[in-house]
Amino acid sequence: MREIWLSLQTNNKPKALKLCYEIELIVAEMLDNNMVEKFDIRKYYKEKFDAVRQTKKDYKDDLIRISSKYLLDAPENIVNDFVHLVERRQEETIKKINELNNEIIKAKSEGNNEKELLLMNMLRETIAKIPNNNNINHEENKVNKKSSAKFIDTIEEYINMRKGNIGIETLEQLDNVKRLFIKFMDNREHLHEYTRKDAKQFIETLRQLPKTYGKSSKDKDKTLKQIIEEANKKDAEYLTISKEVINRHLKNLIKIWNYAISKDELEDIKENRIWENHIFDSLREKTVNKRAFKNEELINLMRTLWTSRININTVKQIIGIATYTGMRLEEICRLRPKDIEEIEGVLCFNIQVHFDKDRREIWNPKTEAGERIIPIHKALKSASLGLLERAKNCEKSDKERIFFDLSYDARREKYGAGFSKRFSDFKTKAGLPANVSFHSFRHLVRTKLGDRNGHNYPTEWIDQILGHETAGEGSRYNNGTNSKNLYKVISTLEYEDWNPENIRNR
Repeated sequence: MREIWLSLQTNNKPKALKLCYEIELIVAEMLDNNMVEKFDIRKYYKEKFDAVRQTKKDYKDDLIRISSKYLLDAPENIVNDFVHLVERRQEETIKKINELNNEIIKAKSEGNNEKELLLMNMLRETIAKIPNNNNINHEENKVNKKSSAKFIDTIEEYINMRKGNIGIETLEQLDNVKRLFIKFMDNREHLHEYTRKDAKQFIETLRQLPKTYGKSSKDKDKTLKQIIEEANKKDAEYLTISKEVINRHLKNLIKIWNYAISKDELEDIKENRIWENHIFDSLREKTVNKRAFKNEELINLMRTLWTSRININTVKQIIGIATYTGMRLEEICRLRPKDIEEIEGVLCFNIQVHFDKDRREIWNPKTEAGERIIPIHKALKSASLGLLERAKNCEKSDKERIFFDLSYDARREKYGAGFSKRFSDFKTKAGLPANVSFHSFRHLVRTKLGDRNGHNYPTEWIDQILGHETAGEGSRYNNGTNSKNLYKVISTLEYEDWNPENIRNR
């Protein structure tokens, strides 16, 4: 012990450490018989002693490396020694980095480029000694990836295994969920790469799928997103697949993941139980035959307070346009000031394709028949409604859309999605049934124009105003009638008790 003390007094730390480890080695031999069988204390101290004896400049790094090899089954004091060793090394490394950084700044200020370069190299070497956990994580990921099978391989193997024991209907259901999930998958092929967040996203996609999904051979070549978008364009209130069908798909996916777990191809941990215990409901499951509003239902709307945050003037104007044109909600919400123009002496809405400043298409009406002109009814020109004044003000202030206060739903790529939801709440509050919605204004206009009430005009003119897909080529504006004749048709729209301007918010 005296020699250790003298070594420290003369600042000979390597010699002092050597002497310490020699003592530890002697003590280790004495304790060897009392240690846990798996932990070889003699070997542990011998390796550390050999590292110090070599008096290498970076012997402390060797000590940490050696100690880390013996942590399994090591007694508490050995583990604590390792922790202190690492902490001291980290403190020294940070101290050295700060010192080198200060010297580099000084060398730069002195213009000593050669010294600066030398110090920079020393700094890089010091930083390189800091442990990097990325390598460890990378190795762990490689192991996980090996232990996780591909989705397509697992489900096909499962189907082949069950083929002889299950009916044709169950086989078809397994095949359906296989095709659905393959359409949903991205470049990730392995089961473990999908998380509970992905499962929720898949469920949300299923909720939006139309009830008719899979009945058309064309669906095979379309993505799920394309199928949903096309259904939305045809009818914003389209029927979706039922909760029962979605649950069946989830149960089959649970079986696939469990099958991989049973084969040790997927780790049996909570993170891999991604399909269990989801709470959801269908979007529009019930079969509802949409119809036009009845007169008493319109009166109930005027008696009901609009409580949504959407501006009441915006509400009156949007519902007013629907009442006197039969336009689809998204067509109304996307109206721009320049879409109101005079054609052959008649002020009209021009429903047309929208382009950005680089002439790239950003929105297209529902069909070819969707591109059309609709003369503006005199009720929409009233100063009290304020629609035309609003359009002029938007044009002056360079507002792109007339109803600029409506937010954009990026998921559904619609400006009318939020309004549709608020109107649905409004009509429910008014006591209206499920088979009426905002789209019922379109049915209402079609019904009123179809009745004619003694007016003599062709059905094609009605189709041209509404932009029906069923309208023939001759019903389009360029090949059909003129704006003055269409104005005659629009002018026949009259309501005895209904006036959108009477909707109140207080």
